[in-house]
Amino acid sequence: MKMKKMQRGFTLIELMVVVAIIGILAAIAIPNFSRFQARTKQSEAKANLKGLFTAAKAYAAEKDTYNVGLDMMGFVPENNTRYTYNYPQTSGAGVTQYAPTAAGFAVAACGANPTPAVTATTFIASACGQIDGDAFIDSWRMDNLNNLDNGSAIGLVDGNDVVL
Repeated sequence: MKMKKMQRGFTLIELMVVVAIIGILAAIAIPNFSRFQARTKQSEAKANLKGLFTAAKAYAAEKDTYNVGLDMMGFVPENNTRYTYNYPQTSGAGVTQYAPTAAGFAVAACGANPTPAVTATTFIASACGQIDGDAFIDSWRMDNLNNLDNGSAIGLVDGNDVVL
C-alpha cells in the first residue's frame, strides 16, 4: 500500500508523448496564424482605399473632376500605416503619395505595381506595402467604379502577398 502512494506521477514516455503532440499542434498552427495576421494587415489597405474612393467621389461630385491631390480631396490616412498610398494628379507634380512613418515599417517601393492613373472622369489609386517580411510586396488598387483588387485581376506579379 505504501509503495503505491510513492509511485504517483507521469512516466518519461507519457511526458514525451505530450511534448510531441504539442509540437505537432504548434507546427500546424504557426503558419495558419501568420497567414491570418497578414490578412488582417491587408484590411488596412482595403479600408483606406475605400476611404479614398469615398473622398474622391465626394470631391468629383462637387468639382466635376478627380484630377486633384489626395490632400485637396480630404483624404489623409492615419499615421503609422503599413502601406504606401499613391494617387496621381496631372494638375500638379506627379503622384501624391502617403508613406509609412513608423519605425519598423519600410516604405514599399511600389514601382509600377499597380500604376496609378487619373483623368477628369476616372482614377486608379494604389496601395502597396511589406506586411510579412518576405521578398514580395502586397499590392492593391481601387478605381472610380469601386473595384478593389489585389492585382491578380490585372496580371500583377506581386499582387496578393498572402499565400492562401
